[in-house]
Amino acid sequence: MKHTKILFTFLVALTTMLSWWVVPSLVKKMTDSANSYPLVYYSSILKELCIVDFRDSKNYFTDIKGNKYPRSEYDSLLPMLNFRQLMMNGTLPDSIEGQAMDPKIIRTKQVMFRFQPTDVYAPQPAMGVLLEAMPKRMNLYLPGDYFRMDSEITFIDAETNQINEGKSARFTEELKRKGFTFPVKHYWGNPTTRKPYEEGYFCLDSNGELFHLKMVNGRPFVKNTGISKELNIKWFSMQEVSDKRFYGFLFGEKGEVGILESTDEGGYRFVKMDIRPFDLEKDELTVLGNMLYWSVKVIDDKGAYSYGLDMKTLKSLSSYHQEKAVTLWDTLSEWLFFCKVSPDSSDNAYVSLYWEGVSWKALALNGILALLFFGLYRKMPLHGKLSIAFYLLLVGLPGLLALVVLPPFEHN
Repeated sequence: MKHTKILFTFLVALTTMLSWWVVPSLVKKMTDSANSYPLVYYSSILKELCIVDFRDSKNYFTDIKGNKYPRSEYDSLLPMLNFRQLMMNGTLPDSIEGQAMDPKIIRTKQVMFRFQPTDVYAPQPAMGVLLEAMPKRMNLYLPGDYFRMDSEITFIDAETNQINEGKSARFTEELKRKGFTFPVKHYWGNPTTRKPYEEGYFCLDSNGELFHLKMVNGRPFVKNTGISKELNIKWFSMQEVSDKRFYGFLFGEKGEVGILESTDEGGYRFVKMDIRPFDLEKDELTVLGNMLYWSVKVIDDKGAYSYGLDMKTLKSLSSYHQEKAVTLWDTLSEWLFFCKVSPDSSDNAYVSLYWEGVSWKALALNGILALLFFGLYRKMPLHGKLSIAFYLLLVGLPGLLALVVLPPFEHN
């Protein structure tokens, strides 16, 4: 009898866990809808953020103040976004705000960047490729070796799989001579030849100092950026943009986001974007930049925050918040599930056990289920009814489904 109770308890717990995965996902598929946000772009003509969404309003678009503009003026009022169309029409302005509208310069100054939490959770390459930063014929090419970095930097020949002792020793000694402290925490680069130039890697040492490492004429170039004095670095995304203004995007421990900029003196400077604190593990970031302004959007589980920033200072000129649309799933889930368990997550691609939020509203339904069970199974011993009623109060619908599959009255 004792073993039967233990087996029954185990089966109920297992079935409840499976139900906790299956039931919410099925309900979500039937009741949820995609939550998309329209394009919000800063107009260099109107000097305001504009909302571009021709799905509902095919004949006009608006700015964040509610002013409407006919679709026929869409290209001319957002010239930095639609400069190719204006060129085809022969209507591209000669200059805007004193800046000549040279198509080559416009393309060079364009910035397109998107960050998602999966970028952090995704497995990082175990090895890197350090290209020659000053190739003789100006074309980037693979060096024939790869490196790994932990308690030192080690270069391995791609053909023989043998360690290049000399090169490894030269780069390791140069890193230590410039103050780099092993073991390395992170190192970020862009290991491809399909880019305009090579800036090597940025390496975070064990003290949190960010170093710039690259190979120039076959020799190591190592320099401490000094950025760690003003920012506790959590993540870096290498960009190597066409105009060489900055190296990439930096993310700080306290939610700071900005660019690592190169100075005229050959130094490094962190320029913070004037936006709300950014959660690296949950938020999405999109940057659409041009030679005058940057349009930045941050999306979290509550909505989208859009900003128009000055290109040089990255100070906010305008901001706009769009609330996330409430779907039928959002309403139902609050009342049906005290918490939700899922094998996957929107933040990363790993299969695991993920718990999503707690909704105290669901305790009302759980209480009703517990009372119904207590009243229906009158012949069951009191201690059994109390145990199962308390179980239903905690787990709700998943527990009820488990008891339907494994009826408790068969195990009185």
